Amino acid sequence: ELYDPAYITVVEGAVETSQELLRQPFDKIFFTGSVAVGKVVMKAAAEQLTPLTLELGGKSPCIIHQDAHVKLAAKRVAFGKVTNAGQTCIAPDYLLVHESVRDAFVEEYAKAIKSFYGKDPVEHTDYGRIVSPKHFERLKGFLQTGSIVLGGEVNEESLKIAPTILEGISWEDPVMQEVIFGPILPMMTYQHLD
Repeated sequence: ELYDPAYITVVEGAVETSQELLRQPFDKIFFTGSVAVGKVVMKAAAEQLTPLTLELGGKSPCIIHQDAHVKLAAKRVAFGKVTNAGQTCIAPDYLLVHESVRDAFVEEYAKAIKSFYGKDPVEHTDYGRIVSPKHFERLKGFLQTGSIVLGGEVNEESLKIAPTILEGISWEDPVMQEVIFGPILPMMTYQHLD
């Protein structure tokens, strides 16, 4: 509404719309998203020799060392992880927690979540939903990995998944093979950062 459509136009749609847009000539493409879709965008841009910028997701860890201010760290990690139900590019993707502060961190994380969304985040009106049924099912599948330390509740109707901490996961598990982009936070403990 605010800009001349010759300069800025919004086109909403799903895969078919994106595919049609990629067939159009552009001066420049800027794509933010997954590696898999980034490859599709890059291939389409190459076919038309269109310059592009890709901003692709990655596995962004948070390290909670033994000398951390645990309450503050837990609050900041929770804020970063559950804003828009974890569907932001800057959300922490997994935790590396020194084993000496593991219990304290989980306790403070739970308190932070409760202060944001009450005892039942899945039912809270301000807590975000997962963007689509497809992504909801993908995220729900991650809940089968390891064991749930906190959260894990889901609401199929509203497409909501409670802020969740998982442990007992390995680097080979599906939850560690792609960007989570949701409120699920795998946690690994360590004794030595090396």
